[in-house]
Amino acid sequence: MTSVLPLEALVDPVSGIVRAVAPVEHPAGAPPRYTAMTADVADARRLGAWPADRVSLGTTFGDPRGAWIAAVAEAVERYCGNRLPPPGHPQEPRRATVAELTAEGARLYGPGALPTYAPWQYGRPGFPYAELTPDTPALWTRAVENGEPCWAPVALTHLNWRQGELRSLTRTHHLNYAGIATGQGLDDAVERGLLEVVERDALELWWHLDGPTRGIDPASVPGLTEDLAGCGLDVHIVEMPSEFAPCVAALVHDPGRGMYAAGFACRYDPAEAARKAVLEAVHTWVFTQGTVDADGWVYRAVEAGMLARGLYLDHRADRRYLDDCGPEFAAVRDLGAHVQVWLDDRMAPLARRFTEPALGVVPVTAITPGSRTALDAALAAGGHRVITADLTTEDVAETTLRVARVLVSGLIPNAPAAFGYFGCPRFAEAALARGWRTRPPAAPEDFTLAPPPHM
Repeated sequence: MTSVLPLEALVDPVSGIVRAVAPVEHPAGAPPRYTAMTADVADARRLGAWPADRVSLGTTFGDPRGAWIAAVAEAVERYCGNRLPPPGHPQEPRRATVAELTAEGARLYGPGALPTYAPWQYGRPGFPYAELTPDTPALWTRAVENGEPCWAPVALTHLNWRQGELRSLTRTHHLNYAGIATGQGLDDAVERGLLEVVERDALELWWHLDGPTRGIDPASVPGLTEDLAGCGLDVHIVEMPSEFAPCVAALVHDPGRGMYAAGFACRYDPAEAARKAVLEAVHTWVFTQGTVDADGWVYRAVEAGMLARGLYLDHRADRRYLDDCGPEFAAVRDLGAHVQVWLDDRMAPLARRFTEPALGVVPVTAITPGSRTALDAALAAGGHRVITADLTTEDVAETTLRVARVLVSGLIPNAPAAFGYFGCPRFAEAALARGWRTRPPAAPEDFTLAPPPHM
């Protein structure tokens, strides 16, 4: 019987998926307990059209081993998520239309369940995406719904899959950031992915509809004061309303550098969600520093080919990036450009959503904890379909790690400012049900189109 390999087997300077994992130099001004590890990932392009990320990062507060695991897990997530099974593989994707699959009686995750853009987005000159209609040729992968086989669009299950001849297919959705996760076994990966879908849905509703919410006193979060000791960052935490599980947003403000950076998290334990959101906000702050100067590491990475050219706005010494965003933020085509936009002082008034919560500030104990049972019940009550796909490659499967993609009908994935899913009915349904609006939001002016300070 073949034994399971340890995680360390994935890391080898010659034959590993990950070549090496090393500590990141501690950023000036960061909390002393902020711990980051970076993974140098092998170039999967040498094996074919497999554009896996070459670098991944893991962060914790004061836990080097945890940061090491997080860096490897993220590398594995991108490695598996960017791989399409080749022709002849048992999991080879299928090219078909919705009409063809329906005629065969196949179960599928298609129109009516998928996130959509608004008519005013589809009508924007140069908008790159089109609706998935019953007659649109598309690529489908094998997934599962309630234990039954289900076809799901590769456009939502995989990452950078549009390579080579596949670029001829109609573009229907932007790269899907929400709901892909690495876990210790498939069930753990699915649960992590599900919580991420819930987190991003809460973020999209709260941010784009400017929903009122409660702030959370950072001092009430166990361990957070110690995590942040010794740094000069101002920290604010708010609850992102959700009927599914506790969702939290955090903002760190660096007054000396004029930077805002946010993080988000969904956990059953509100205190755990708060700490994770703050950790992510600190990471965003670190990343943002690489966009300040023309020779910052982000621009150097673009020049070196590690980051794609065209996904970031051209550097501006005056930081007036709003002048380059275009109508309806159409030029902000990648999450990384969000932090550039927030270097513009004119974005600062939107920080009030974190710093001046409309419903006051409460201790973290006032936030109702969640559970998997409550999450499943809420999803079922809302009529939401949950689709899962195991993306684990054969080599990674020799360890305990698994990579899952989770899709939930009706919930809103996050996207770059240029490609927010403003055609999703959930915006109108939640706005009215929560009392945030008296009429359904529909037009561009009904939404906050500017992005949050996060990538």
